[in-house]
Amino acid sequence: MLIFLYGPDTWRSQQKLSEFKQEFIKKKDHQGISLVTFDNQNFDLVNLRKAFLSPGLFTEKRLIIIKNFFSPAILKISQKTKNFFEEILKILQKTKTEKDNILIFWDEDINEKKLNSEQKKIYQLLKKEPYQEEFKPLKKPQIKTWIKNKATEKNIIIEPLAQEALIEICGPNLWSLKNELEKLLALKSGNSEKTIKLKDVQENLLPALEENIWALTDALGARKKTTALKIISDLLEQNIEIEKIIPLIAHQYRTILRIKSYLESHPQKNSYQISTALSLHPYVCKKGLEQEKKYTLLELKKIYQQLLKIDFLKKNKKIDSQILLDLLIIKS
Repeated sequence: MLIFLYGPDTWRSQQKLSEFKQEFIKKKDHQGISLVTFDNQNFDLVNLRKAFLSPGLFTEKRLIIIKNFFSPAILKISQKTKNFFEEILKILQKTKTEKDNILIFWDEDINEKKLNSEQKKIYQLLKKEPYQEEFKPLKKPQIKTWIKNKATEKNIIIEPLAQEALIEICGPNLWSLKNELEKLLALKSGNSEKTIKLKDVQENLLPALEENIWALTDALGARKKTTALKIISDLLEQNIEIEKIIPLIAHQYRTILRIKSYLESHPQKNSYQISTALSLHPYVCKKGLEQEKKYTLLELKKIYQQLLKIDFLKKNKKIDSQILLDLLIIKS
């Protein structure tokens, strides 16, 4: 049996993959099971043949999972093995006629234009299989239903405005939605108040300090030096130590720099793909994408290096780091 799971919504595709694995493991109608996973880091055609084609003495059923077969890394691997894709096709054809062996291809979002001719052939073959499913990002009404159902499982209600705010922060990324929702559910689980309201999202998922730091980098990107200096001054008046502010600024510039660098080699990637590739919170990715346009790559590298230098000097020498930070803002 061939199964093909793919698409940008990796949370739902991973859930589906887990269901197949659990269902396979629970089956008691065979003497033994063999479950092997390959991905684009450890993929080896010889081991795949052994795992799938070699007869086992006690094993009657095999589940083989191949992850990220349609990634560029597989192309590099294929160059080291003669007739690589022809061998894969033979295995696919054999699997289609077998009941005891299950071969699952799991992939993220696939850009067919970037596949070579052999990959395209396998991709088109898998798409025609009866057990194939593409996991596209859920639309807003579907996400709301998903959030509501997750809250209901914990006997908690989440108000519509709170749902809207949560979606605004996380976008369609169910991994982030799940993580952020779990924070809110944990707050209510031991509380007599079982309703998540808009203020709960605003107070717990949008830290004020982080928002101020984003405002600061935004002001620097727009060359609004007076605004940037005032933001620093206001934060210090709130008794927030400069030792806490500088690392946060450096962290956000590093995020913007990572996004800028990634876009240099992946100019067609959207916000969802970038947040997934760089393991960024969708809200952070969204803010970073807004600000990377205001800097050149060289400017970002220079500012980030200067911030690291300031951080180093404040830790290792008796120097007023606020003065250095003010000078950095003035010179930017």
